[in-house]
Amino acid sequence: MLNDYTNSAYFGKIKANQLSLMPIHLERLFAELNHKKELYTVKVPGIWVNFKSSKAVQVDYADFLGRRIREMIDAGQQDMAPNDHWTRSALVYNVFVRFFSAYDHDHDGKLGENASDTTLNDQGIRETGTLLKTIALLPYLSSLGVNTLHLLPLTLIGEEGRKGDLGSPYAIKNPFVIDPTIADPMVSMSVDEQYIALVEAAHLMGMGVVQEFIFRTAAIDADWTQEHPEWFYWIKDRKGYGPPAFSTKQLEQIMKVPEGKGRYVPPDQDYRQQFIIPSPETDYSKLKTASAFADWPPNDLQPPWSDVTYLRLFDYDYSRENNYNYIAYNTIRYYDPELAQKDNINTSLWDKILDIIPYYQQKFGIDGAMIDMGHALPDQLKNRLIKKARQYDPYFAFWDENFSNKEETKKEGYDAVIGDMWYKITKRNGYKKIISSLNDHPPLPYFGAAETHNSPRFGTENKRKKKAAWILFNLLPHAIPFIHNGFELCEKMPVNTGLNFTKAQIDDWSSKRLPLFYKSAMNWDTDDNIVELMQRTAQLRKANPWIFDKNNISLLTTDNSRVLGFLIGAESDNAVVLFNTNFYKSEQITIAKNIAGTYSELIAHTNIQLEGVYTMKKGAVFFGVQSPDVK
Repeated sequence: MLNDYTNSAYFGKIKANQLSLMPIHLERLFAELNHKKELYTVKVPGIWVNFKSSKAVQVDYADFLGRRIREMIDAGQQDMAPNDHWTRSALVYNVFVRFFSAYDHDHDGKLGENASDTTLNDQGIRETGTLLKTIALLPYLSSLGVNTLHLLPLTLIGEEGRKGDLGSPYAIKNPFVIDPTIADPMVSMSVDEQYIALVEAAHLMGMGVVQEFIFRTAAIDADWTQEHPEWFYWIKDRKGYGPPAFSTKQLEQIMKVPEGKGRYVPPDQDYRQQFIIPSPETDYSKLKTASAFADWPPNDLQPPWSDVTYLRLFDYDYSRENNYNYIAYNTIRYYDPELAQKDNINTSLWDKILDIIPYYQQKFGIDGAMIDMGHALPDQLKNRLIKKARQYDPYFAFWDENFSNKEETKKEGYDAVIGDMWYKITKRNGYKKIISSLNDHPPLPYFGAAETHNSPRFGTENKRKKKAAWILFNLLPHAIPFIHNGFELCEKMPVNTGLNFTKAQIDDWSSKRLPLFYKSAMNWDTDDNIVELMQRTAQLRKANPWIFDKNNISLLTTDNSRVLGFLIGAESDNAVVLFNTNFYKSEQITIAKNIAGTYSELIAHTNIQLEGVYTMKKGAVFFGVQSPDVK
């Protein structure tokens, strides 16, 4: 099973000191699990076992996990050729560990709920997701074509103001400490050792590991608040505290700031006076860190976030009249030029931030970093972050959580951006506009994603939309195919209600236990999924790479504006992909002579004669390959 699906490695060179060259932590995991056989009998989704069936299967837990690890070790190290642009060949699965591999293993209708630890069941099995279970699921991800993991933040979560029963992974209590609740208690290895084992296993499977990092904010009770109070903004009391308000005329000036125009307007005096100017005698135990809030646009007056605060990245002289001792757009995002001077850098904080990524490179062997709101960091800090990481590993990838795709971002050293496909594809004629953009040349690769952990779930009312999206994003020349947790399972519950939600959707989901904050599991037992389609696509990609060579693709127009597609050619072989962008009605096209013929069709998994007038069902995709070499 393992070798049937394992992909060739895309992600770059072998680092000389990379721990995963010798999978010693995986070997230790296997040895421990081997001694715990017959101790725990649990249920796991059938798809975890055979990558197909949704029916739950009863297994010896230690034996199941141990055998999967043994298979990966025995399969051996994948070939990894040096490549400083490996991001362009990435096919990504977005892994939120505690959510991704969560499952009700005793089928009692609850996730965990042990009196001593809410993540454990009464057997002591952790039912929320763990690093160990994620390791066991890497072959499943490989069957989908995945060669890169994007891990949402893994670090320790703050307690004060915590949202939900587990808290947000973006409320960072200590950026150097891994959240212990993602360790599996069945083995004695520490959470750090289990994370190293995950990276080892990923590399054995030919997968790169990109970890998400947050550098602008911290938990309101972060360890640093006690160790370095000078790195934070302080107020007497959070009661009545909220974002600054600006007049209509002031907003007109402020909104022009990102364009290099307008004027930096400071908040009014009443708002600024809420912030305390510290002194050597300040008793911080009597103060509170100022809660963070949405930083743009400045008239987004949603209430402050209860669990995070902004870091004080510039240390401006408190004795100055306008001392910038406050949280506002001009101190945390579009930095006032007077503030963002070299002499004002909060040097000790920056030095600590600059140590974070190298720590994970050297200890865990990660291959890249997704920078949360990287475009909102000071340019000086971004440049130093990228430079320091690449001094250790010149092939280290940087991805920006940026919905715009600009030349400036490429110049900063980023390899990719999230982009806005997840937004465009939900809009009227979204598919048509995306397909028609084939000849566009954006500066950076972008995520070919129909959904993210901050957006609504896509295609929940129409599975055809999901299938079409996956085929489309596998083919677009500048797209990085991106699978959000549960996309392939047609998961309906969003992880968070951050972006592109209507007010009605927000009102509906606000009463639900969203996975970003609460114990949650994906619907692994569903038959209503697109896993088989994605596996067939992965097999086709592996057996016939010429089809996915993005240099060979051109736009194919038809005599029906609702049916668009691509023509893919390589020597004597060719492929045709047609999309009926009308998801509510069948459409017909007249087949042009240059594409007429017999095709092996991926979706229908049969041979089809393409000629004359061809009818496409609503939302259908025709993916046909005309080649004697197709497997």
